[in-house]
Amino acid sequence: MYNKIVIGLDQSYARTGISIAADGKLLKVSYTEFKGCKTNIEKRKHLNKILLHIIETNKNKTKNMFIICERIRVFSGGRGANPTFLKSTGALVASITDLAYDYNIPVFSVDTRAWKTQVVGTAKIKDKWLKEIKPEKMEAIKFIAKLGFDCKEYSLDGSIKRSIKGKNKGKIKYIDDKADSACMALYGFVPSSKQKLELET
Repeated sequence: MYNKIVIGLDQSYARTGISIAADGKLLKVSYTEFKGCKTNIEKRKHLNKILLHIIETNKNKTKNMFIICERIRVFSGGRGANPTFLKSTGALVASITDLAYDYNIPVFSVDTRAWKTQVVGTAKIKDKWLKEIKPEKMEAIKFIAKLGFDCKEYSLDGSIKRSIKGKNKGKIKYIDDKADSACMALYGFVPSSKQKLELET
């Protein structure tokens, strides 16, 4: 039995990171790309099928389980978010929350800067990673790598994927959604006095 299990989700319709942490230790770091899904409805159902399996598999391992997802950004880069984005992403979070409600599992959201500061140690870009494709994502990726979880993207033949054109040609590709979801799962074990969680209803 665990005292607490936290499911971390970096949710989007393009690719969703899904991680599990128990008593402060990462157990699984993964993602789904919604292959075969043609509509957002199908993607929500696909994600909920995965979450249902996780919940069913772990519900008897703890009496304290909850989900932490990325808080929807109403503003980005000083601009208001696209209404279509807000509507579709809100539906995604609502779908997750509705499923969890049936199992009496609360769903919380957290701002990106909050989990980066508390888990990774900084929400800023460090110069030494500026050569990577997504420098703003590298601190989380490197942090999770140190815990033994690989976030590089691989081809079917097992080779590491690299950008093949543009300014990032030759640079390694990473699945940053995996790292972000893992950090959010670990955020559930940050002292409550330092947490900035909002309950999704």
